[in-house]
Amino acid sequence: MKNSKVIAKAKKLGLTVETGHNNKFYIVHNGKVGSWYGNRNGEGDAHLFHIKSEGQESDPYTDYYPGYFVENPTQFFDALVPPGSKFKPGTLVRGKATKRSERYGYVARLGLVVDEGAKQAKVRWVTPTEAELRLQAQYPNTYNGTTWVSDRDLEVAA
Repeated sequence: MKNSKVIAKAKKLGLTVETGHNNKFYIVHNGKVGSWYGNRNGEGDAHLFHIKSEGQESDPYTDYYPGYFVENPTQFFDALVPPGSKFKPGTLVRGKATKRSERYGYVARLGLVVDEGAKQAKVRWVTPTEAELRLQAQYPNTYNGTTWVSDRDLEVAA
């Protein structure tokens, strides 16, 4: 992806891009520092996307280099600004007929979205299964009848 497009996507997400030396670009957001290089004076392709926490410094004497590299700008921006769920809290959803839904047993079950995460939703099912009832009886203070489910395995029930 061209460096100008990466900068435009960052501005679209409300992130501030800082320019360093040797065509290195930085973004500091929510305690994370993201960086990448742009070749040909910043006009060419963007590459070497790296993410680390603020305050982490490299130590060449012990071979400690904090953070991790990601493959592309989408993974880079998802790590800095996690995307929300398609389903907002209060939405009535149903489990889709996928292989994973069948394995976990929530195909065609109705539930209410209680919380949202990064491309997933926390669902409180309308009718709990026998296994969920056993968990509630066994761990009354820890299990509250909710399950995190991927957005790909849910659909709006209306």
